[in-house]
Amino acid sequence: MNSSSDTFEQFLSDIKQVVNYFKKNHQINYSPVKIYTHLDADGLSSGAILGKALYREEIAFQMTVIKQLEREEIQNIVAQSEEFGNFIIFSDFGSGQYLALKELLKNPFIILDHHLPQKIANKEEFDALEQIYLSTKEWHINPYFYGFNGSIEVSGAGMCYYFAKVLNEENKDLSAIAMIGANGDVQNQGPNKSFTGINSKILEDAKECNLIEIVDDINFSPIRPLNEALAYSSDINLPGLSGDINKSLKFLKKLGIIMEKTDGKIKTLLDLNQSEKQKITSGIIEYASLKLDIEPYEILNNLIVNRYLLTKEEPGTDLHDINEFSNLLNACGRSNNASIGIAIAMGDREKALKQARENLKAYKKTLSEALLWVKEKDIIKELDYIQYFYGEDKISDTIIGTVCSMLIYDESKIIKKSKPIVGYAKRKGTGIYKLSARAHESIVQKGVNLSEAIRDALQQTNLNALGGGHPPAAGTTVPINKIEQFLDNMSAVIQNQLEK
Repeated sequence: MNSSSDTFEQFLSDIKQVVNYFKKNHQINYSPVKIYTHLDADGLSSGAILGKALYREEIAFQMTVIKQLEREEIQNIVAQSEEFGNFIIFSDFGSGQYLALKELLKNPFIILDHHLPQKIANKEEFDALEQIYLSTKEWHINPYFYGFNGSIEVSGAGMCYYFAKVLNEENKDLSAIAMIGANGDVQNQGPNKSFTGINSKILEDAKECNLIEIVDDINFSPIRPLNEALAYSSDINLPGLSGDINKSLKFLKKLGIIMEKTDGKIKTLLDLNQSEKQKITSGIIEYASLKLDIEPYEILNNLIVNRYLLTKEEPGTDLHDINEFSNLLNACGRSNNASIGIAIAMGDREKALKQARENLKAYKKTLSEALLWVKEKDIIKELDYIQYFYGEDKISDTIIGTVCSMLIYDESKIIKKSKPIVGYAKRKGTGIYKLSARAHESIVQKGVNLSEAIRDALQQTNLNALGGGHPPAAGTTVPINKIEQFLDNMSAVIQNQLEK
């Protein structure tokens, strides 16, 4: 790809071409535009952005949320498109399946995705990326074409945001939804949980529209009871406090924090003044340095972070903080209530929000039970270069990837962070497993690329399934009778990656 293509300006120029392609072709047979999007928080945010943008243009649309854009799903889409003749938008997936879409779909379509394109292992494969870019740029936008890292620098919602913004500048007010999507994909990987790359530009749009305020705050959930927020903070590991709400409560009281509100309920982070927050910060640093021999700067890097607040939402609610908002959307998508999540992201604050909160409560309980089951049953098995587990009838295919992510960052040491963790669960009514893999950043930096590993293992197992994702997180489907062979092949692929 020529050097000008590796720029944000070229990215915007190509977005304009894709928008023009859409404008010229979306009225095919006067059928509604068909949007297909993913079920996670980023996918639902993507769908909400596209839905609002098309609604404002008075363009009829239908939206379908699916688990993954697998070959069988593509065949269903092809059959429906041939019958109804819809223009199709694929958001938050499509790049990993672009060859199948290009081959099978007769109707015009566009792809707005941030995952590694099919047959591409990493962003350094410049020649291969250029070939895909040149052959698909009229209808395919992907950050890797321009030198941006789709794992951390822009989400699917971010790609949809720029499509919407070019379609109509007034859609700049959808920037906050794009940041919710980026947060849902845990892309706040900069210092103090900041956003980088294209995400930082979207964030500037949101700030210019007075939609997001950034504050420095303690890295706790702002809405959970304070002792629970300390005990279950995923980024702060304090042996003796982490995982124990009673010891955390005693610790906070010892610091002089009055824990109860006038109504008898335990305070949350939002109920504290600056002086109380400073007491907690100093207390945690002292605890970490004296009892755990952790350098103060090490704990401080994880303790004080950027918090992104949605200024139009009510303070103290689960919609005020983009992290809590994205958790709500993710729970909706993964509990078969994606339409509720999209409705909330598009602005519904009545019945849909009440249902979403019930979903979130049930979803958290399901995840907690799943993680506890994995820990208690000692089901993690090992090959030379991967570790894996089967979800049996306890973990569904919609949450198997989330459980893998939780295990990567869990401090119980039930898994080894030196090996990728692979989880698989049977998809109901089929003879296949949904398989998800996660890798800790420390081994990704050593060369582990799960997107590449899964695609190579599929090929070596002679499977025609589609798979991929990002270097630290990827997935696919595998026939039940092929799972052992696939895992063996994947372990060998990881070995080759580490030995390069």
